[in-house]
Amino acid sequence: MSWRRRLALGALMALALVLMTPLLAFARAGGGGHFSGGGGGGSFGGGGSFGGGGGGFGGGAFLLPFFLFGGGGGGFIFFLIILFGLWQAYRRMSIGNPVQASNWGPAYSPMAQMRSTMSEDLASLQAKDPNFNQQMFLDRAQAAFFALQKAWMDRNLEPARVYMSDGIYHRWKNQIDAMIAAHKKNILDNLVIGGVQLVKVQSDPNFDSITVRIDASAADYEVDESSANKVIFGSRNDQPFTEYWTFTRSGAARTKAGEAAEVTQCPNCGAPLSINESGVCSYCKATVTSGQFGWVLDNITQASEWQG
Repeated sequence: MSWRRRLALGALMALALVLMTPLLAFARAGGGGHFSGGGGGGSFGGGGSFGGGGGGFGGGAFLLPFFLFGGGGGGFIFFLIILFGLWQAYRRMSIGNPVQASNWGPAYSPMAQMRSTMSEDLASLQAKDPNFNQQMFLDRAQAAFFALQKAWMDRNLEPARVYMSDGIYHRWKNQIDAMIAAHKKNILDNLVIGGVQLVKVQSDPNFDSITVRIDASAADYEVDESSANKVIFGSRNDQPFTEYWTFTRSGAARTKAGEAAEVTQCPNCGAPLSINESGVCSYCKATVTSGQFGWVLDNITQASEWQG
């Protein structure tokens, strides 16, 4: 394209931008719901986009079509005619000086830059941990889900402590202590799981992590024990919900042959499970909830917040 045509195209695009400003402003229809000027500070008051005193539609560009054609529909039709003329001029220049496709975008295929698939990540984990079993892990995630939900309802996390990282344990403990002090209790009636599936696997020399999607349903409500267990929040009706549970472990940890889904033994010494609130085994004194010896729950993400 010659420099003259480039200059002409630039001028046309600049004019289009000026004329396009009122159209974009109209498309916003009030800029997020503030409709009137003046008045108090409510949702629709106080200096809104359509109001007086410096609102979003100031400036001469907004009035240009109306000055030329008397406002109303004539200005809008004039604007459409200008846009059509600009498009035709650009089309004629483009046809006369076509741009090669190779000049646009990256020179490589975007697919080549995509991250590895979950199946590849899972294969990588399996390669360094031959005893890892996907179904057994899903069964463990389900066992952890029910154990933790029961512990939450009972307001006693100790029976499920082995499944929890230190961070999530202390957060839950603080919440439970607050509920006990307020004489409140969270109930999950008719809790059932509709499905559990792997959605994300990450593995490196330092840490391994697996996220599972859990689809479940329950009647989720809160009662006030000081008022004869009166429901103060939630509903006694069953409602479906989805959560993403992320389990982590040390990159040096390995699955033991014959390892079961439910944890009933110390993952370090094999003694009957007996750990304190710090996650320390009563027999071998190892901290078994650090992820050094196996998977622990580290995070729960609601479906509305999950980004994959």
